[in-house]
Amino acid sequence: MITGFAIVLDEEVLYVSNSNKYPSFEIVLFVEKLISSLNPKNFWRLTDIYFEGEPGKERMIIKHTVTENNQNLFYCITGDFPSNSKEVSKLLDEFIEKVAANYETAEIIKKVSNNSEFSKVIKLITGYLWDKYREPIEDEIIDLKCSDMENKIIYCGISAQGLPIISQLYDKTLLNNFQREITDETVELYASSISAKLATIIMNAQIRAKTNIKEVHFNDLGDHGCKKIILCSPINEYSLDFIASGDFIKIKEIFKQLEEIISQEHILRNEFVGDLKPFRYLKTQLDEFLIDNF
Repeated sequence: MITGFAIVLDEEVLYVSNSNKYPSFEIVLFVEKLISSLNPKNFWRLTDIYFEGEPGKERMIIKHTVTENNQNLFYCITGDFPSNSKEVSKLLDEFIEKVAANYETAEIIKKVSNNSEFSKVIKLITGYLWDKYREPIEDEIIDLKCSDMENKIIYCGISAQGLPIISQLYDKTLLNNFQREITDETVELYASSISAKLATIIMNAQIRAKTNIKEVHFNDLGDHGCKKIILCSPINEYSLDFIASGDFIKIKEIFKQLEEIISQEHILRNEFVGDLKPFRYLKTQLDEFLIDNF
């Protein structure tokens, strides 16, 4: 079922068809900040965010483009869509096409976004699309397949209450994008920055959107179109966070194994009181598992 449409430009949500979904679309703003910290050359394109909470699972499909003025423009649709749905892709393409037919550029959309006429036009478009695609999406049969893509671990960490407990950067070449020297100190600071931004996304999803971030997908235009994924899993009052590239099906299998191992740790059943020392052994556990599986 389709639950909402939105248009987001840089740090502003310009249009939302369903006001109850505003906090979910607002998550795009926080993900954009994370992207900029991982991808200063602006090659990553956000494609999907998966949520899991009340009343159930939901997916946000996204078309992320960068305008001639280097602005990030996102067309977003939420619903309980299956992965790899061709009908959902057609829905998103037609949404973009019909908006562009009325408002050719991001600058025009921004200029008229506060006008009541703009909301009326987009409402007509989204109403038509809801009627057109609702049944085809519900009736579609999806065939999931693995690819031969190489899998690569980028980052893994554990946080609590928005604070990084363990934050491990495995792809240190990311620092080259910022022309930083790769030292233990710069790697640690960069990993902590990633952890903090992930925690912001997770907490805003929980507090404002009343849901949990499960997956975030990207296409990397600067790495031969390689797909990248963020996976998050709540473990009691903690969060296990993971960034990798490659075949999503295989990566999610690895993450599930790691989740099962880490969730058995007794220390994660206790409330975090600010002392990091008791958690240090988990770093070795993460390293051993990830090196064996990537």
